[in-house]
Amino acid sequence: MKREVIIEEFSGIKLRIYIYGTGSPSILITAGIHGDEVTGVYAAYKLIEYLDKTGKLNGSIKVVPVVNVPGFQARIRHNPIDHVDLNRVFPDGMGSTVTKGIIKTVWEIALSSDYVLDLHCAGHFSYPYILSVYPDHDYVKAFVDNISWHVSIESSGQRGQLFIEASHQGIPGAIIETVGGRGYYMKKWGDALFKTILGTLNNLGIIEYEEANKVKKHYGKLHRVTSDYEGFFKPYVALGKEVDEGDILGEINGNTVESPVSGIVLGLADGVYIFKGESLARIAENKG
Repeated sequence: MKREVIIEEFSGIKLRIYIYGTGSPSILITAGIHGDEVTGVYAAYKLIEYLDKTGKLNGSIKVVPVVNVPGFQARIRHNPIDHVDLNRVFPDGMGSTVTKGIIKTVWEIALSSDYVLDLHCAGHFSYPYILSVYPDHDYVKAFVDNISWHVSIESSGQRGQLFIEASHQGIPGAIIETVGGRGYYMKKWGDALFKTILGTLNNLGIIEYEEANKVKKHYGKLHRVTSDYEGFFKPYVALGKEVDEGDILGEINGNTVESPVSGIVLGLADGVYIFKGESLARIAENKG
């Protein structure tokens, strides 16, 4: 069932909500909270197309494929009406009536759900991962263990984010960060994300879908590696690969850059001119 909520009469901004099945377990899947992160939107619409053809579900699925409608139309992260980052103002909202109306609508759906899964993009030179506060809550870790992806990292826990606020309400929440951003989607990773969602719904017992679960590893928080040099960065490591502390990540003008921690490489500045102090890699640390 498709439902449209008019957020503001004057502008005609509508939030599209797709509802399948009834009862529990119930999951809310959102995308496009940041309007320029389109790979998640692509995967959400693929899920809608799939569910339109699916029979009876054991539970219910609610999909909001584009949360930040004005930002999505403008291909920018925030709401261009008031420049508010929607994923920093849950559950009460702030700024314009549009932002407040979107936040209120999505939050009400979240409160009526058993799980919240929010789809994001971490950049074009990134590797997908699950983000959650799994060390803080057993029910969040149990949910994350059902998400059909193999890399899980610890969130900083910054308040105002949909998945964080849901988790604090006792509703397990998580983000899947995938490849993409700046208004572009990556089909390869969007298709992989779609399969990850189907595998997750299978693991939660909502649908039947045969997808081999990968062995999951839980990492600590993201560590940003900044540059002491200026120039073109030449990476020596690959995204999604583990490194040890002291391993060479790459070089800038003959100056090698070492990893300050042991963990998995989830972001690299590949093909980018780096200025001193800029981030050139993101590494999720191994849990001690």
